[in-house]
Amino acid sequence: MQGIRNLEIPVNFNWNSDESPLSPLPQHIPVEPVAEQVARAQILSECLRDGLQGIVGYPSLDDMMQYLHLLDDFGVRCATVGIYPGNADRLDRMMKALLGRMREELPGIVPSVLSMCTEEALKWTVECKEIHPALESVVFMGSAPSRRLVQGWDLDFVLNRMETFIKKTVEMGIPVIAGTEHTTQTSPEDLRAITRTQVESGAYAVALADTIGVIRPLGTHRLVRFVRDELDALGVPDLLVDWHGHRDTGNALGNAMAAVAAGADRVHVVSRGVGERSGNASLEEVVLNLAAIQAENALPVSWDMPKLLRLITFYQGMVDVETPEHGVLGKRYSHTSSGIHSDAILKARHLADLARAAKDAEREARLLEMSRTVYSAVDPASVGGTPSVAVSPWSGQSSVKLAYMLAGHDPAELTPETVEGLLTRANELGRELTPQELEEGFARAHAPHGA
Repeated sequence: MQGIRNLEIPVNFNWNSDESPLSPLPQHIPVEPVAEQVARAQILSECLRDGLQGIVGYPSLDDMMQYLHLLDDFGVRCATVGIYPGNADRLDRMMKALLGRMREELPGIVPSVLSMCTEEALKWTVECKEIHPALESVVFMGSAPSRRLVQGWDLDFVLNRMETFIKKTVEMGIPVIAGTEHTTQTSPEDLRAITRTQVESGAYAVALADTIGVIRPLGTHRLVRFVRDELDALGVPDLLVDWHGHRDTGNALGNAMAAVAAGADRVHVVSRGVGERSGNASLEEVVLNLAAIQAENALPVSWDMPKLLRLITFYQGMVDVETPEHGVLGKRYSHTSSGIHSDAILKARHLADLARAAKDAEREARLLEMSRTVYSAVDPASVGGTPSVAVSPWSGQSSVKLAYMLAGHDPAELTPETVEGLLTRANELGRELTPQELEEGFARAHAPHGA
């Protein structure tokens, strides 16, 4: 009891607000990266590692391989697929089997695994390397004062461990991404010593982790810029910097953009943002924004965007996570039942019909795209989806006609009675009509007269 009373409890560093002579608080930061930064930015999939730590059951080997094939088709070239499992034999077998199949089926994806600074973890990593020769290792330790307190470590212990196991891993022919847990709570003084140790021990990249999702974009930019400046001072400006963020305070996307703007080379992501607690930085949010900057600057888009929706839909099915109703690419991302919105969409479709009749294919295509984006930031066709329209108490005639058109019918077939009947029914129920209720109403429009 006396010991705990004398225990000095350290305070974690707050990169959002704490002063430091080594890293002054910035007055202003870029709101997003410039085109040149985005052009070289990569994403690293944590879907089959950190994402799986936020679900109730491990997927099957076949499902994980199918997902990796989808990632490869989409354009992802780096994926973390495991972490030293200790005595969990089943996980050990699954991860090693996954690496074996990746070696045979997916030579275009570089796999990585997480390895703690222990002999047991190093031995396991070497076994994984024997299965997949291109394997890389994320060698990491906790670095924040709170983490060191509860583990019984001091900074010298962390530095010595990192030096020992990064060197040993590199000597085994395994490229090392040197990582710290709780980077965003580690002081500039400690991070300077850690970065020097990581570099001098042979790491080819350093990974900065917002392990508990505490940082904001200002702090992210400040932290990444500090590490990038340290790498310059150490004479290794080309060393890669990875950013690993979480969603606990809703800043994952902003932090990812701030990290790239500050000089990060890779952003770690998970489809649908799945992961521990509130989850990881969302693959779809990050790529939608980076791809938009690339396209706006006439740069090649790094990913096959029409395959995006299929990719994240497969993942959420694999990990048994429901599609969110709202949010980026949620169930209603391209859905409306608003009469005002439907009217604008329908009129854009009508203009496209006139262009087609005039045999102006280019104008028709542009007007069809306008019909999909006049009330949506994300063109469903650009991510492999389709628009959706319903009839509700806030609908008008245009909603009924547009819904009928999107169901593959000619709105000219609709009688005023059918249109008014569906609108009346939605008002009586006080909600959107279900797809089945709509179809039943539409059936009357093309049923034989008198039926």
